[in-house]
Amino acid sequence: MEYVNFHTPPYPYFILAGSALYRPGDAHGRRTNIGVFDLIFIEYGELFITDGDKSYHLKENDVLIIKPDSTHFGYKKVSMKTKFDWLHFRPSGKYYYASEFYLTKEERKALSSYEDRKSILTLPMYKKLTPFESEEFSACFSKLISANIDKYQQKEIQSQTLLSPLGCQELFFRLLSFVQVFQPQRNSSELLAANIMEYIMLNYHIHLTLESIADYFNFHPVHIIRCMKKEYGITPNKAINSIRIENAKKMLITSDLSINKIADLVGFNTPSYFNKVFREYTGMTPASYRKQYEKK
Repeated sequence: MEYVNFHTPPYPYFILAGSALYRPGDAHGRRTNIGVFDLIFIEYGELFITDGDKSYHLKENDVLIIKPDSTHFGYKKVSMKTKFDWLHFRPSGKYYYASEFYLTKEERKALSSYEDRKSILTLPMYKKLTPFESEEFSACFSKLISANIDKYQQKEIQSQTLLSPLGCQELFFRLLSFVQVFQPQRNSSELLAANIMEYIMLNYHIHLTLESIADYFNFHPVHIIRCMKKEYGITPNKAINSIRIENAKKMLITSDLSINKIADLVGFNTPSYFNKVFREYTGMTPASYRKQYEKK
């Protein structure tokens, strides 16, 4: 099974939807590098389609996602009346393909970073919906369809349903929720480490210590350290100082506050200790860091 993983946010966005009716003897046309993802849903009938080096015999309730940079075509004519819906969407950020739907430990660490709160939206390239899922999926799709294409009448019938761009995007997300597969739930160590990091991010500006964190979460300090090092590769104290320094750097650049005041606001007890830690992380003093950003 192949999957496409989207780094989110930003999320993929909806472009256009429609439907097509085929009769026995018809086949899907050949298209190359269409530049958008093409999601196909078979309402009834069948469709024989090749995407890149993979071929699919799609049947009722099947969903297929076609790659934007591949060549796809119908490798065989249909033998029965067939109707399918199609939807074009485009990614806003990075994405990649994978043969497994679960993330590596390195990917989980990167996505859980306190520097950038992100996640992965994982979609299988092929999925068969249950009859129950298909009923609601089809209803959402019909609201999104902007042009109903009848290849025999050679005309487009514009949808009478008026939807705002936001309304279309909401329906699009609803469709993706039927196709999406979810990453395995975090184990207790991952969950605890994530909660600790969240707690540090919210409370870095107060007097925060390993002992106070352990007391808050009702775990032994050694266990707190072990979980943080396992999931993030750093100790709680390192995380506290790193987050404090990142916030101090922003204040030094964007405000006229004194260095002593900034040290206090980000949680350092004394200016001297702030200077010491700041130098460890940046290689310069807070004053030197601010000076390099001052207008000349």
